[in-house]
Amino acid sequence: LGVNRVRTPRSLESSRGVGWGYTRQRETRLPYSMVAHVLLTFGLAALQPPVLRRSREHRHSPALCKMAAVSAPPASAAALEEECSKPERSLGRIAELVETLAADPVVARPKKAVLGDWRLVFASNEEALAPFTSRCVSPPFGVVEDIFCRIDRGADMRIIEVERRVGPFGNAKRALQARYDIVAAGKGSANRLAFQVRWMDDPSGRETEPPSKEKVSAELIAAGSLIVLRDIASPASSCLVFSRLSPKQLARALDDLGVKKE
Repeated sequence: LGVNRVRTPRSLESSRGVGWGYTRQRETRLPYSMVAHVLLTFGLAALQPPVLRRSREHRHSPALCKMAAVSAPPASAAALEEECSKPERSLGRIAELVETLAADPVVARPKKAVLGDWRLVFASNEEALAPFTSRCVSPPFGVVEDIFCRIDRGADMRIIEVERRVGPFGNAKRALQARYDIVAAGKGSANRLAFQVRWMDDPSGRETEPPSKEKVSAELIAAGSLIVLRDIASPASSCLVFSRLSPKQLARALDDLGVKKE
């Protein structure tokens, strides 16, 4: 499963109402330097890949800055995010970038780096994805449309699954409620995220038994607006990539999918 449904920013068409080179009151030309500055600014913005423009929108958000890693994300994190956003992705390139991130210095405060809302943007295989799903979806009558993850400060973790059902039934949302812990890296080891599901909320919101209560452990790589979980299942190279969302983005995504907000 590879998911890429992050909303793109508004078109630059809304800025066309501004007079390019003229003012309405006096009908006098603006200085050529100002016109050149405006054209250069918007021209370069239009040439940027959408994934870079999206990341720029939230770069200076105070709420996200508090949750982000202490150090600036490496260039390989931006490259990984861009690769995951492509319609046709290179599995070899993604594996290469994940290895590069894993070799970078360990995040100083991993417990803060993972706090917030996340959206799955890449899954290497079904085995790695299984612990993050309800396992109630039965193709071809339904498919997993999207997966989100909310990690709170109080060790609570909520995994939200949206199922797209065939026919006039609309989408369905299920949620796995879990407790998580982060084992900080020691000498010669990596950070690990471990969680255990306690119950599941069905599409009507009722608490039911989860598909499994076994403890799940994965190597954690936190890099700016991305978290990578790997070594979840066999093979060890299997991984999941999540991209950060703001609370408003999560609410909007769920609304667009036609399911109840959190």
